[in-house]
Amino acid sequence: MEYKIITLVENCVYGRGLQAEHGLSLYIETPEVRLLFDAGASGLFVRNARLLGVDLQRVDCLILSHGHSDHSGGLRHFLELNGRARVACRREAFLPKFKDERENGMDAALVKELDMSRFHLVDGPEELVPGVCLFPAVAIADEEDTHFERFYVGRGDDRRPDRFPDEMAVALLTPSSYSVLSACSHRGITNVLRAVRTAFPSRTCDLILGGFHIHNAERRKYEVIADCLRRESPRRIGVCHCTGVDKHTLFCRDFGEKVFYNYVGRMTAISTL
Repeated sequence: MEYKIITLVENCVYGRGLQAEHGLSLYIETPEVRLLFDAGASGLFVRNARLLGVDLQRVDCLILSHGHSDHSGGLRHFLELNGRARVACRREAFLPKFKDERENGMDAALVKELDMSRFHLVDGPEELVPGVCLFPAVAIADEEDTHFERFYVGRGDDRRPDRFPDEMAVALLTPSSYSVLSACSHRGITNVLRAVRTAFPSRTCDLILGGFHIHNAERRKYEVIADCLRRESPRRIGVCHCTGVDKHTLFCRDFGEKVFYNYVGRMTAISTL
């Protein structure tokens, strides 16, 4: 028995016929259910899923990590393709979002027409299905590992710096371990890992997979994360999306064979035994 994670959308691609975009979408099979973690920036995840043999109509729930368009841009395509799946997200994911003056939140027209009966609005940490736990708006113990610069939420007089209360990470549990999926880690992958480890202190960390939002960031941001990973000592580290291939090189240097790049089409397994 195992969890299976297939990357449907990411910034880099190596498989023939597959395509990449700036975004993220991960298909997750558990022993009991099928999940989608984010829907990329467009409908590309649907095309890639078809080529990879993934039936999105069988997905039971879409988990939205946050409201940015490179993670929620494919939402309309998913809802049209799959008429039964629920969507788990934070209420704040629907708010207007900006990077500087560029709007980069969920499509405003789509938000107005959404059937909210299909949405599960997550208020706090919870076990979504057996072995799959959601960690929304993790507490920020380490401000150095946050990535809020140039991001805003709201319009007009309500426009304010975005501290990403809509952000949500996922933990996949086995009897002895946990694995963490974090799409962009705006609130800091170190803070995410602290929250999950605190919740499951008797388990060890198998896999950390996702974006750490340090592409082109100053070296200090990388060192804060690297120091945390040395303490947490995960068995595997899968980097992608907003981590940046520049920082992937540093992770390979410092953590060796533990590190892999999570490109479009890659499958990662987690044994539940």
